[in-house]
Amino acid sequence: MRTEKIIIILVLILTFSCQTGKKESETKTDSKTELENQNSEIELNSDTKTISKNDSESVTFRNITDLEKYNGFEKVSAQVLGNSDKALVYIQKDSLKVLILEKIIKNSSPIPNYSILDEVNLIFKNSDQYVALTQCELIENPNERMVFSLVENEDVEFFDKILKTWFIDLKENKFKEIESKKVNCENEWFGYDG
Repeated sequence: MRTEKIIIILVLILTFSCQTGKKESETKTDSKTELENQNSEIELNSDTKTISKNDSESVTFRNITDLEKYNGFEKVSAQVLGNSDKALVYIQKDSLKVLILEKIIKNSSPIPNYSILDEVNLIFKNSDQYVALTQCELIENPNERMVFSLVENEDVEFFDKILKTWFIDLKENKFKEIESKKVNCENEWFGYDG
């Protein structure tokens, strides 16, 4: 009888030891994936440095600023894109502005998880410059809703200082830069006093 109890206890200890080891290896894999995905392609522009992200991240998260790579960033804005499971997030830290295309992952919790699909990073020489993200319309196709620009904040009806513009391709899950002169960006706050 005593031998049976000892065998049962040993089996339980081995079972729990195996499960703990498995969880630790999964954690190490996620950390390694996150570090590998921080590598980016860099291209220089006149007033800004653009860092385009080509590989999608497999790391899931609830709050983007909880990821080590975005630690210390401030979330400026976020919005769901149309009737999709994608969202656009704009975060910044000093002179670095980051646009992130996320996939919304619904789960049993009331708070969904997210996964990064694509991102664009811009470094502005003037870190005090206020740069707003706004939805714009293509001059040749005003019905296209997935066009966004970073603009210099001005008190005008239509923004004159459009810094960068992207079309968000929800089929390929990518930001595609387009010429800013091809869009109109209305200032939705123009004339608002309050």
